[in-house]
Amino acid sequence: MNPRKRLYTLAAVLLLSVAALPACATRQANKLIDEGNAAVKEAEKFATDADAKINEIAAGLAEFPENRDQLKTPAQAALDNLDKGIAKLREAASKFDEGSKTNLDAPLKEYLSLKSQEFAKHAEHLETLKGIPNAITDTSVTDREVLNTKFAEIKERVEKLEQEWTDLSQRADKIQEANKDKFKS
Repeated sequence: MNPRKRLYTLAAVLLLSVAALPACATRQANKLIDEGNAAVKEAEKFATDADAKINEIAAGLAEFPENRDQLKTPAQAALDNLDKGIAKLREAASKFDEGSKTNLDAPLKEYLSLKSQEFAKHAEHLETLKGIPNAITDTSVTDREVLNTKFAEIKERVEKLEQEWTDLSQRADKIQEANKDKFKS
């Protein structure tokens, strides 16, 4: 092959590679986003089931601590669901974080980074929420007053974390809104 032709061919291949790089990175990021979104949907289901069990616990608190043994079953179910939800949110955070490290436009990278932080904070939120069913099974909690104090502390931390992940979500939404053309439909 003619050296000049080889040079042109090599240049053409390099240009195609460079042009394909963003498309490849976008496909990779989209795959990670889809996987992350699927994990978030699963986490939502587990969190909803955990909320139902926590509400069941709350309905039975009038007789606490006499009914502690009856409340242990919904408490354990809530803990199991919260653990599964936390794992799924951490998986989603990891997927979005990995997506933010691909070769994308700056707004997309920032969006994915914020979503990763949001899901990590949401996992932390659920981790803190585990304090409610844990308080039911904690034998050092001997009366309703001690339990109410623990619940108030947990509720305060949960609300703070919820506000933090909500703020992260809103920041990500603003980036998405400002860059609609860069997001897949």
